Amino acid sequence: MASNKESARKEPAVASPAGNSGMSVIKKVLANKTVMIALAVLVVVILLVIWPFHKLDTVNKIASGIFSNSLDKLDTCKGVADTAAKNDCYRELAFSTNNTKFCDRVFNASKITESCYAKLAVEANSKNACNQLKDVKARGFCLHELAINKAETPLCGNIDDKSWRNDCYRQLALVTKKPDACSKIEDGTEVADCYVGLAKNITSGPTCAYILDQSVRDACFLEIGSVNGDKLLCAEIEEPSTRWTCYHRAAVTTGEIGLCNKIPVNLNQNCFNAVKKAFPELANSS
Repeated sequence: MASNKESARKEPAVASPAGNSGMSVIKKVLANKTVMIALAVLVVVILLVIWPFHKLDTVNKIASGIFSNSLDKLDTCKGVADTAAKNDCYRELAFSTNNTKFCDRVFNASKITESCYAKLAVEANSKNACNQLKDVKARGFCLHELAINKAETPLCGNIDDKSWRNDCYRQLALVTKKPDACSKIEDGTEVADCYVGLAKNITSGPTCAYILDQSVRDACFLEIGSVNGDKLLCAEIEEPSTRWTCYHRAAVTTGEIGLCNKIPVNLNQNCFNAVKKAFPELANSS
């Protein structure tokens, strides 16, 4: 009996193996950050699914109201009585705050609203925002400005409005200093104007050669040849009197008095006199 009592005293209390392993698993799970994050995300998803939609709508309305109140604090236009003046005010306020919400406050003037959006889209350098504009001219202006800012000629081809598209190509020709853009303009007169403008801008006579209309082409050669004193450009002029005028001006510009001899004898005396006046050291030359 004594031995039985003694063995009973010596036996330690043993915990349940199943209980120990369960606690160990829970501790491991709680110690794993990845698992905890996944559980947190799962809880949020479940809450979103079971949360009443009307309560979510209420939250959205509250947030919208707070945002609207913050805009009201910036609104310096609401006290303007005249509608046109108020619209201009909201447009300028949208630009100064870079906030499209003020574009929405323009009253009964969709074109002003669209132009407001267009300018902000340009400021944001966003082609997608430009393409979302409903007004053709506002969208054309928007893409026109982006194309010039980015020096991307293909963007001009996305413009539906013809006037903005043609001007886009004309401006890009000047920006890139390449005549290729001029050839994409649809109006013949505007094509010529594009080449003339480019020739003047880069003082490059050969650009005039792209012009199909002879009189316009001659005028281009005359202007660039006179400014540069380039007798080779003068020689490209087909109309005789315009060509002689070019030689006269080139001679006066450069002092190359021999150019006067390219003008008929009965007309070249004025040329000689003008060159000698511009270059007195040539006064004794024949």
